[in-house]
Amino acid sequence: MKTLFMSIIAVSFAVLSFGQCLNSEQAYEKYFKENIANLNPIEGIWSISINEKVYDQYNQLVKDQNSPQVVTVGVIKKDDYYFTCGISASLSNQMKFYKTSIPGIYLYNHYYTKSNSTAKANALLTGNSLIEYSYEEPVAELKSNFGSQYISGISITYEYKWIKIFPAENEYKSSIPSSPSSGTGFAISSNGIIVTNHHVVDGATNINVRGINSDFSKTYRAKVVSEDKNNDLAIIQIDDISFSTLGTIPYVLSHKSCDVGSSIFCLGYPLVATMGDEIKLTNGIISSKSGFQGDVTTYQISAPVQPGNSGGPLFDDKGNLIGIINAKHLDTENVTYAIKVSYLLNLIDIIPTTPILQTQNTLNGKSLSGQVKIIKNFIYIIEIN
Repeated sequence: MKTLFMSIIAVSFAVLSFGQCLNSEQAYEKYFKENIANLNPIEGIWSISINEKVYDQYNQLVKDQNSPQVVTVGVIKKDDYYFTCGISASLSNQMKFYKTSIPGIYLYNHYYTKSNSTAKANALLTGNSLIEYSYEEPVAELKSNFGSQYISGISITYEYKWIKIFPAENEYKSSIPSSPSSGTGFAISSNGIIVTNHHVVDGATNINVRGINSDFSKTYRAKVVSEDKNNDLAIIQIDDISFSTLGTIPYVLSHKSCDVGSSIFCLGYPLVATMGDEIKLTNGIISSKSGFQGDVTTYQISAPVQPGNSGGPLFDDKGNLIGIINAKHLDTENVTYAIKVSYLLNLIDIIPTTPILQTQNTLNGKSLSGQVKIIKNFIYIIEIN
């Protein structure tokens, strides 16, 4: 068993050949200096640290090893993604980042060449200098590494932390925000419990909520009570002496999977600085029951969204809440991703005081315009600073 759980971190670093990789750290620094005005915040030289957690077939943690500064890499744009090249060591596996419509959130793709398998994660970029994400190693890669010693049920989780070495944050010519200044949230219980995206409130010093009872002149303070970084979910609660109630929630949270082709609509507050405080409606269909590169935690939908829609609710045509908007594919039209409600229900289960959720949908049978007139009172602007 001891042999079975030997560290395999080193396996992740051998040759990655794209042809665009440069031949030295000095060459990367020269490239980034010359192109600094046009760099995406994720481009640069990074030092990677990895925390490896190994679980046996009984889901017992048998190893927890932190490996600081394992390798130094360069990240450079190629086509519609950003690829990683080894600097202090070569890389055996392809590590790519894809932009989303949300500044500071990237879709990470780790392709294992040995087993022809892929791991995926949502990567969070804080400022211009810290990337964090985690994922579970694919079973195919475990079987390839352990061979005859592989035992069904074992798992290895990697927690990555990237620290930028170059360029320094103050060297950028343009200021690119790491997260939106506002997003959308929606009520799930009358006592001030609101759902939004993790990336909307992550790192916020202050969280303010506007639009309660459709009054946008009044701002309420809020605090984070639970969060799920991996699934980009956060639950906040109004924490303001002037707050009384959100009222009776008219919709229910449906964990039932929706079929491809089902009609949907979403509501939110995109680009409030230019589009104003009036709630915005977009509608469409479920395009796929899986999201970016087959991510089973999300739906792909055809309803278009913009920055500020993050954290907004996704409804089916009966007014059941089925998802939470969190990303948009930038390289194609009308491809939006929404986290499935089942993952929100998992997060609700671990709140210290479980909220009382609505069990009766009062929207069913109403027209779309009729549903929106009721729902809009329970969807809010989430502002951070």
